Amino acid sequence: MEASDLRKWKGLTGKLLRINLSTRKIMIEEIPFSWVQRYLGGRGLAARYYYEEVGPDVDPLSPENKLIFMNGIMTGAPAFGSTKAYIVAKSPLTGHYSVTNAGGYFGVNLKWAGYDGIIIESRADSPVYISIIDDEVEIRDASGFWGMMTQEAQDAIREEVGDKRASVACIGPAGERLSKIASVMADHSSRRGGAFGRGGFGAIMGSKNLKGIAVLGTKGVDLADPDGLREYLKDHIKQLRETTGNHTRYGTLQYVEPLYELGAYPLMNFTRTRIDDESLIRNLSTEAMRSRYLVRDVACANCPVACGKFLEAKEGSWSGYRCKVEYETLWSLGPHCGVFDYNVVIAAHQIVDEYGFDGISAGYAVGFAMELYERGIIDREFTGGLDLRFGNGEAEIEMLKLMGERKGVGDIFADGAVAAAERIGKDSIRYVMHVKRQEFAAYEPRAFYGIGLAYATSSRGACHNVGGWTIRDELLKPRIDRFAIRGKGRLVKSIQDVRAYIDSIALCTIPRRSLNLTDDPSPEVVNYITGAGLTGADLLIAGERIYTLERMILNREGITRKDDLLPPRIMYEPVPDGPAKGHRISPAMLDFMLDEYYEARGWSRDGIVTEETKKRLEMI
Repeated sequence: MEASDLRKWKGLTGKLLRINLSTRKIMIEEIPFSWVQRYLGGRGLAARYYYEEVGPDVDPLSPENKLIFMNGIMTGAPAFGSTKAYIVAKSPLTGHYSVTNAGGYFGVNLKWAGYDGIIIESRADSPVYISIIDDEVEIRDASGFWGMMTQEAQDAIREEVGDKRASVACIGPAGERLSKIASVMADHSSRRGGAFGRGGFGAIMGSKNLKGIAVLGTKGVDLADPDGLREYLKDHIKQLRETTGNHTRYGTLQYVEPLYELGAYPLMNFTRTRIDDESLIRNLSTEAMRSRYLVRDVACANCPVACGKFLEAKEGSWSGYRCKVEYETLWSLGPHCGVFDYNVVIAAHQIVDEYGFDGISAGYAVGFAMELYERGIIDREFTGGLDLRFGNGEAEIEMLKLMGERKGVGDIFADGAVAAAERIGKDSIRYVMHVKRQEFAAYEPRAFYGIGLAYATSSRGACHNVGGWTIRDELLKPRIDRFAIRGKGRLVKSIQDVRAYIDSIALCTIPRRSLNLTDDPSPEVVNYITGAGLTGADLLIAGERIYTLERMILNREGITRKDDLLPPRIMYEPVPDGPAKGHRISPAMLDFMLDEYYEARGWSRDGIVTEETKKRLEMI
């Protein structure tokens, strides 16, 4: 493929770094333009590389697994929300294909250094990190950084590369110890980054002896029509403020109170949606957050929304702990564990970040352990003396430290809730809220049936992002009842396709509506960047193609209808309280939604992509 082919589209460099850690060979490859046309970039393009290069029998923690970092069309462009970078690999947590993303500055620096992606192969024989400073790419010794917490490691790597502007994505002790819920933390120490969180990708880096990647780019992005882009953004700044104003003030934490009121905010491992003392939920209000704990609002590169909320614990033994907190991790480290105190959540979150855990899975594991403790399935002898009752914040934090160190009871839960249940036995698996071994996020599917179907059919296991956040549509669209099953298959399919194209142009979902990138997209902003002349229909068909490619990969890895299943609690136990009281998603209801969903996608009734659909979408 000629390099000039990719120059038909601006916004991309057309270059991919391929780094073999065993041979220490570094190569620059051209990205096939036909792949960009079909899959856009980001998540979609990474999935295509995975399809070609990672076979169904590859062990996630073997040298044969590959870490595929990928930017998209919009990464690094001077537009709202253009910060996302993606990693695709076989997940240690699920054992299957997965994808994760992070905002901040890492992807932007990689694009500005001149690369759309990195494929990391094999395994180093001793700890290393990768340094990318524009055209200078090196594999460097990281023996002195091994064992460091993430913040210390990032600061030390920046000092060694000699520029504090460098972005650093690294692992902590959780990844080094191959925890299957370990994350890759990006710019944690500078307070301006995020995490490649779900799926245990930190363990893949640990298995490869890769401590981190430092990247600094100074080249910018080549745009097709910079003047047109500038005017377009100027014309849409008012729309941005109107659609994202609450995110600027409250971030994603704004969702706690309304979802609690709707009975969709799960408490204590999905055993209830109401707390006896209603004043406790007010401890987590947005006003309490801003007035008592907020240090500053944090923005990703090129984005005026500043939705990140950097908080500081103010009271008790947790005073002085600091970190960014999002809706999902406030839940997993808070009410999921029966904790309604920001001070505890902030302290727990900083510990999670420093060890390098996925905050959702780590918090979920603790809350799951708490239910087992209260049911008598595990006891104080099993926990090493920890009193793991719901609401015990001190025990929660001690448990997270034990997980990070892989000591005692922490070692049992350090690979996620499903793995812990398999080790414990005693039918404890029935209390894990998961799909395909990935734990639920902070939404009660019995209160919004679309979320249940989204969890069941998500490409990476239970997930409201890749799977589809249906709540807005189930609340606001006419003729869509959140407790109905008819129509949910088509709804979830549509939302998944939209998210797939958004992830593949690499745009944050928060400002996308201000750029008219919705389920009826007007892609002017994409065309000002690329000059590609794409239509809204082009984006939507690309989204469908990307989601179908992911399902083809999963089919190849053995995933079919039998795996698109919800846990027993969701199917057999009605919600005990609140506005969703009495509701469940029975097996028959799930079957109805799956039939409708597969039909909408053109898959077989067993959830397998058909040859007709592959041909219609021009898949391969």
